[in-house]
Amino acid sequence: MTLTDLLNEAKQLNLQEQVQLAPQLMQWIEIKLNEETASTGKKKIRKPGLNRGCFLISDEFNDPLSDDFWLGNL
Repeated sequence: MTLTDLLNEAKQLNLQEQVQLAPQLMQWIEIKLNEETASTGKKKIRKPGLNRGCFLISDEFNDPLSDDFWLGNL
């Protein structure tokens, strides 16, 4: 059964059944992720600075927004 099949089956359940199923699915996902990490023997390590320069933050980023912005007049 694929993930798509599983999701389609879950959509056919009523809301109460979906709510009961959700924590079980989260536990299953956590187990699968741990198994994958254990089988590869390494975790993905995030490296800071890889996307440096991809976006810029304006100097006035922290300045208060004008009343026109809050009133929807822009």
